[in-house]
Amino acid sequence: MRLKFLSCIAVMVLVGFTACQDSDDVGENYTTFTGETISDFVENNAEYSDFAEALRVAGAFSLLESYGAYTCFVPDNEAMEAYASEQGYGTFDNFLDSVEAVKEMVFYHLIDGEANGVPYYETAGFESGAIETKNMLGRYLYTSIASDGASWMVNNTARIVSGDHIKVNGVVHVVDKALAGNTDLVADYIESEGHFKLYGEALHATGLRDALTLLDDETYVPATSKPADDPYSGSANFPKTKNYRYTALLETDSVLALNGIRSLEDMRAYARTYFPEGKDLPDTDERSSLYRFVAYHLLPVMLTSNQIVNTRDYVMTHTWIDADWLRENYRDGSFWLEQYLVPMADQTIITVQAFKWGDQDAQKPVFNDERNCYDAKYTNMAEEEDDVVTLDLAHSNLDCQNGVIHALTDMLVYDEDKIGRIMRGKRIRMDFTIFTPELRNNDVISNKDYYVPQGYCKNFKFEESSTIFAKYIGSNMHSFFLGDYLEIWGMFDASITVGPVPAGSYEVRIGYRVDAATRGITQFYLDDEPCGIPIDMRLKGTDASIGWEQVWQFTQDNSGAWWDEGSREDDPYGYENDKSMHNRGFMKGPDSFCSRELMMGQSGGIKGSTRNDPFEMRKVLGIFSWPETSTHEFRFVQMLNGNCHLDYIEFMPTNLIESEDTH
Repeated sequence: MRLKFLSCIAVMVLVGFTACQDSDDVGENYTTFTGETISDFVENNAEYSDFAEALRVAGAFSLLESYGAYTCFVPDNEAMEAYASEQGYGTFDNFLDSVEAVKEMVFYHLIDGEANGVPYYETAGFESGAIETKNMLGRYLYTSIASDGASWMVNNTARIVSGDHIKVNGVVHVVDKALAGNTDLVADYIESEGHFKLYGEALHATGLRDALTLLDDETYVPATSKPADDPYSGSANFPKTKNYRYTALLETDSVLALNGIRSLEDMRAYARTYFPEGKDLPDTDERSSLYRFVAYHLLPVMLTSNQIVNTRDYVMTHTWIDADWLRENYRDGSFWLEQYLVPMADQTIITVQAFKWGDQDAQKPVFNDERNCYDAKYTNMAEEEDDVVTLDLAHSNLDCQNGVIHALTDMLVYDEDKIGRIMRGKRIRMDFTIFTPELRNNDVISNKDYYVPQGYCKNFKFEESSTIFAKYIGSNMHSFFLGDYLEIWGMFDASITVGPVPAGSYEVRIGYRVDAATRGITQFYLDDEPCGIPIDMRLKGTDASIGWEQVWQFTQDNSGAWWDEGSREDDPYGYENDKSMHNRGFMKGPDSFCSRELMMGQSGGIKGSTRNDPFEMRKVLGIFSWPETSTHEFRFVQMLNGNCHLDYIEFMPTNLIESEDTH
């Protein structure tokens, strides 16, 4: 999350920064602050009179007279005239006669930050990828650095020629071209864009094209009344929509050709190498080699380039304190933070990290790589870019009506042996929202709270009633992995399909936060096997049955000072306490993420990470072994009325437990 204005002020207060630093030097911003509103700005400058008139026709002029946190991209008159001509209206006056078209154009240029609980967006907060908050048509706007390195581009078509005009109700960025959204569906754009023609043929051959034409579930109707038993009902709402969205990670035709794939038959032969069990099945069979190869490149969730690896600024290796200090203290070269993508090919998974590239402090995702891209040599990954599968940003972030397309620099393949080596070589920590793509597709994953209706998520199952309901929680000061979590209330019997996880033997754990007032007692099952005795999520780590002890392991506070307050002389790092807790079936939270609360010391001192928070716990569910890569049914049954907190699940290879770090 890189929002300048309000959020940068918040970060300065929280962690002692004296200035907001942007990583990308793209030249001078033109920042002013007057008593003007955005509507005043466009009305008082004759060169934007066409856009002002369009605002009036669209009924948006009065909107921009009111207080708020709007980000407005304003085309000048020349750009507006060109837009009218390009859209087939001939003249701008003719365009104004088409009120619906004018509304679509106007609201495509506006982001309403206040309605989404965020401030407006200055150029200092831009990064390569999507602006975090969608525009008022529900579409992402994409920013990138222009080829001259001195300005920002929007949607790769419009240059910001005069940015950061701060108004009392937001910010204006003047662009040299009117913005227009692509209305193609993902499947159609793959066929027509020009760089993915072979994949267009493969979508037809496999029948996967039909899946990529889904847009929204018209049968979904949001509930009008909130659960009566929810004591916090005022903070949550039901999702407004149930949209289908997709991400296509595709090699371009030129990349395919470099790997000997110049025809659909070549692609079939290549696919048989990685999915030999389906070599004799027809292409339309979901088990066939070609179907699985193509489906492995498709995700049932829309992820822009900067969302593929996205910590939402809650993972310590990305923010909060000096980055060099964090890399030194929270990386050991063996265990590193990684995220996972679950593609449309059954029982397959994609691992993804981020690595630094170019001369800027920017990151790109790298897929299915056995190396630790955050180790001491991670800066060399820029030199080794030809050796990784990452995004070709020149042909990525191709926005469609129901998703986005990204081009790859090399072949993305499901090598089961390689994936097994990657995932069995470290702890696998998966946020539960990985398994509920419907939440991100419908803007539920945010800084707000939402109810999750029964049947809304394919992998999240429960029987809804007047006393049983599920929620996504995204707005909280407490420390949660990636800043959010799921919870379910009442006397429920629910389950989430997790994974897939490679074959092997694992110690399985869950992460949760204690709440003595609202939590209940929950029995967990994995593949119908009971996971020990029920867990009482009301018990703080300091309870005698858990045995948590405070550890101040050289924690840096927000003034740069160092603390080792309260350390036990005989166990200064808390390792003996870790063993004692583990013997009881519990673990402290990881030290690789924290929260605003912990950095401010609102729970009794500058703790610095969840490892020093007795409310952040991990529960060991048991040892499980699986003969093949597969998903698993994680079931939770409430034994004492209350709620169950679902933050993340961990799969720790049993051969690595003795050498495990605290991250």
